[in-house]
Amino acid sequence: MIAEERRRKLLDALKKNGALSVANASEMLRVSRMTVHRDLDTLSAAGLLRKVHGGAVPVVSKPTAKETAMPFGERKPVNANAKEAIARHVSKIVGHARTLAFDASTTVFALANILKASPENPHPFILTNGVPLFMELQRRNVGFRLALTGGEPHPRTGSLVGPLAIKTLEGMRFDFAIVSAAGLMEDEGQVYDSTPEGSAVKQAFMARANKVILAIDTTKINFLAPYSLGVLSDFDILVTEHGVREISGKTPH
Repeated sequence: MIAEERRRKLLDALKKNGALSVANASEMLRVSRMTVHRDLDTLSAAGLLRKVHGGAVPVVSKPTAKETAMPFGERKPVNANAKEAIARHVSKIVGHARTLAFDASTTVFALANILKASPENPHPFILTNGVPLFMELQRRNVGFRLALTGGEPHPRTGSLVGPLAIKTLEGMRFDFAIVSAAGLMEDEGQVYDSTPEGSAVKQAFMARANKVILAIDTTKINFLAPYSLGVLSDFDILVTEHGVREISGKTPH
């Protein structure tokens, strides 16, 4: 297969899937990863894609919410059973925590119907930047002390983001931060998210937590998204629908 044909196939696959990993491209084209890297470098230099660690994503000039994130209501029912299983696993880990930070993802939202206060810990404090999550926890009224970050409403994700959201966190500490992500390239240890604004708030939660849980369903493993959330060693625990895994090589906060 000549170089021009390979590169056309790479662009077609990127357009179809929204992201492309080097591993998948190598398998699709039946060439070495080094060859794929060279082709991606060429296409990136031509401005036809953006190369990221582990693969490539489309070029997006001045990213907008519409281009980088599905609406909360559309994401909520996707892989609902997996999200419920993840929530059950997470609830067992954080059941005795006194202070919690929850992101605005639909995966973490599944905790709203499962998490309960306990006699030993009757009034845990929960801070979130997720408006739907905050409203659902408030509706249940089962003893949580709740707080919503400041910030500007993101038009599609149901979250509060921006400098005001991050400013809210000054001086705060949490037993756990629970966040989700749009993709995890496990071989490279890179974690990605769908919006830069959401990623920034999640990183602020993570920096202020004693332990950080990454909660994702397995469809997001080996899937690329446009924006870096961090490396896998930034997290303490990985939770999928299949169970809980301690992460080695943890980077100290």
